[in-house]
Amino acid sequence: MDTLEASLQVERDASPQPEWTTSDFPIRSAFRSSFLIDGRMTMLEMCIHFLRAKQSILIAAWGLTPELAMVRGKHHRAGADGSPEQEELLRWLHKKGLSEADIAFWQDCDSLDVTNVLGYVASKGVDVRILLWDFFSAPFQKGSQQIKEELEAQGILCLTDNGDRDLLNHPIQSLHQKTMVIDNRYAFVGGIDLMTEKGGDFDRWDTKGHIYYNVLRLGLNDQMPHSWHDVHFHFEGTAVADVARNFCQRWNSVVARQQLDEGLLLPEPSDNIRPIDEHEHETIPLQIVRTIPPQTYEFAPNGIKTILEIYLELFRHAQRFIYIENQYLWRRTFLGLENPAFGPPHEDMERLCKVLAEALERGVHVILVLPDHPNVGRDFTDDGLLYLQELAPEAVASGRLQVYTLATHLQQGDQCFYRPIYVHAKVAIVDDEWVTIGSANINDRGMRNDAELNVALVHKPIAHALRILLTAEHLGLVDEDTLFSMIEIMGRLEPSDELLRVQGELGALWSSIKALLADHNSAMAACATQARANLEAIKSGQILTGHLVPYIREDLADEYELTVDAVKGWIGQFAQEQSPLLN
Repeated sequence: MDTLEASLQVERDASPQPEWTTSDFPIRSAFRSSFLIDGRMTMLEMCIHFLRAKQSILIAAWGLTPELAMVRGKHHRAGADGSPEQEELLRWLHKKGLSEADIAFWQDCDSLDVTNVLGYVASKGVDVRILLWDFFSAPFQKGSQQIKEELEAQGILCLTDNGDRDLLNHPIQSLHQKTMVIDNRYAFVGGIDLMTEKGGDFDRWDTKGHIYYNVLRLGLNDQMPHSWHDVHFHFEGTAVADVARNFCQRWNSVVARQQLDEGLLLPEPSDNIRPIDEHEHETIPLQIVRTIPPQTYEFAPNGIKTILEIYLELFRHAQRFIYIENQYLWRRTFLGLENPAFGPPHEDMERLCKVLAEALERGVHVILVLPDHPNVGRDFTDDGLLYLQELAPEAVASGRLQVYTLATHLQQGDQCFYRPIYVHAKVAIVDDEWVTIGSANINDRGMRNDAELNVALVHKPIAHALRILLTAEHLGLVDEDTLFSMIEIMGRLEPSDELLRVQGELGALWSSIKALLADHNSAMAACATQARANLEAIKSGQILTGHLVPYIREDLADEYELTVDAVKGWIGQFAQEQSPLLN
């Protein structure tokens, strides 16, 4: 390190750290936590916690599919009764804390889908409540009222939240939180709803390999859903009370607004909640941040936007590196028309883009991972990226801003086909120290006009491991089962352990991955090299290494010698529409 670089490093190390927000929930803690990458891992953990519930399950959802199978394949049944594989699965379920009756249900149930699992839990006397967005119309297989009726037939309490029906103030709005609280002890927060949509496409359950055709994901009409990448966070600790409080506030507002039976009201959890023995363990400073749109709920008539506040703080104080995965990056307000010219600039989003551009201009490196084919607004993301380029031209020219998307391939004979992987995660990691994970997209809706909930936490080992493991997945450095095992260990903070360490062959592999990706400059170089190689592989009809490819704006299509659709992106033109599994 030369003298100038050393002095800059000293200055960065001494610079102020991000501050927590002060306008809503306080800083609390988690003493047991894990990050969960992709649907297979996340829904498996959710299902286990549902079955272990003793008192209550509270679920706030944007959407829900009652027949969605939460556990599939070898985690549901690993082999014939008595086989070594099945016996190993049963030992694992015992280790996860399931009772003999719950394990018997696991084995005997034809489908561990949402209705079967929650209905079974409700039959044991657990109070199961679901708060579902009451949408006008959306690309769901069923309407919210039909879903409500199916759940209630299983003994589950369900309210449909119509708090978005103020068309004057919120013409395009959704109630987008994705949270779960079990027994007021465990919380799940992130980007994954228990659902599929669009006639079976966009199934949230997916493996880390994001296989082009996966028989476990075969949807309606024998259609294969697009692969789906997402991130969730699970924790115990005092901060669970605020996830529960958010649910209770919304639930009680719906009861009052719809003039329902007051017996449905829920008491808010105590501020003094403290799990047993938390003081004996390392804790993670953690804060629940949220977006509550104004004129939607009586508990916050002027709205809450602490997610925006935490993003501004993190970007403003970033010193070295920002890693972002998100569904959108919008500067403008989307009004239902796929053309940024019809979307006025949004004050909050322009402010957020400017703070991110300022970080780039002062030397911070930024990686963005975005979907090539978001359900709406790809050209709005293009517009946001172009705005960043205008604000930070030197940083873009020097390569400090790298923008990627994800793709998967199928080799069939001497041909290769490619499909985009839907990037739905909402995660930001700053300087391998600060993390936010949740439901909020980086657009006006996520920061201002939709109901959202994120966690913000500071913990170097977890932040560092999360970034490395996300990057390792995208680069395809290890197979999906190995990555699953690695995340089970490295993604978890347990009592009395700073961070569980992997040993043996898995430990050696983790060490090799860290050697490649621990330094953010090396990680960025590895991403750039592989994305370029994968781009050339697609052009020449070769297999991909991992999933990382460039995100290409429509206005840069000629530069890449490709066709880029303003709505559908560029990868889908190389897809094989009919499944070879059906031939």
